[in-house]
Amino acid sequence: MPAVKGFVVLAVVLLIPSIGYFHKQHFLNHLKPGLEAQVKDVLEAEGVVAPVVHLDYLDAVISGRVDSNEERARVIATVDALAGVRMTGKGKRLHTYGWLRIERRRGRFTATGVVSGGLAVRLPDPLEMMEGWDDGLERRKIVEDPGGIRDWGEFLLYYFGEPGDRSVKLQMGGLTMRGDATTGLRSDWLSKASEVVSKDMVVADFNLRPSVCHFPGYQPLSLTDEAVLEQLWRQLDSNVVTFRPGSEQLLSADRDKVILAARAIITAGEKGLYVVGGHPARDGNATANSQLARLRAEVVAKILVDHGVAAGQIEIVSFSVASEGDRDNQVEIVVK
Repeated sequence: MPAVKGFVVLAVVLLIPSIGYFHKQHFLNHLKPGLEAQVKDVLEAEGVVAPVVHLDYLDAVISGRVDSNEERARVIATVDALAGVRMTGKGKRLHTYGWLRIERRRGRFTATGVVSGGLAVRLPDPLEMMEGWDDGLERRKIVEDPGGIRDWGEFLLYYFGEPGDRSVKLQMGGLTMRGDATTGLRSDWLSKASEVVSKDMVVADFNLRPSVCHFPGYQPLSLTDEAVLEQLWRQLDSNVVTFRPGSEQLLSADRDKVILAARAIITAGEKGLYVVGGHPARDGNATANSQLARLRAEVVAKILVDHGVAAGQIEIVSFSVASEGDRDNQVEIVVK
């Protein structure tokens, strides 16, 4: 009898590995593929890009890309709620898209966004990074940096080469520009941005101004005495002239305004530099309107020179059409 019991015990001991082996094979061949397919269905339903699933027994390892950190948390929670599957820290390999925004306001640059831990975010020389300029950056391990971010230094130099407040944001292959611009600068910046991302992924949301001199906060470089500038601005603002639609002939009353502007310019001193610009009409042919605006500016500039202003102090232009305001058919003198 003891021999029989011993034989039974031996048989059970020998069967245990076999039972474990068959259970393992059943899991690998039948249960695991089904669970992995179930998890992958969840990832695809949630819009995960390039989803990959692997089960280490019941521990799920998932990877792919999602649009935001909120979506990442939702996908992980949904998978963890599935019967027979559990999520561990090592299995949460979903990448989110990062983004980066560079902004200049009142001459100071700031960097904000979500980027990978190893990405070096710097401005190309001579753009100045003041201490704490990138405090708004959040760095995460599981972040995919937006495409083009490593090659946009030349674009930043070009984009921030002109004065004024503006920003640029790079996200998911798209580039968005906002701030103050002229129609000419807008066209140039759109062309330059297409070297960073594809042209159809560039968004330009600008406040169009007549010229760089019309950007909010613009400070003239030729004259710095605040008292002189304030008095000069008052004189120039009160002596803006308006032409009749389609005409380049100045009325006598407006001619007197230009003469008063000339006296104010002479009083301000010979160091002052000025833009004499015509504002094109909004309606009609844009090219013809721009040409007429320049002709009008030339008429005003000639009167200034005839009354003592040095020709070297004057730049004659046709201004851009602005987003707001009604300056049609006017000629304006602004300080550079």
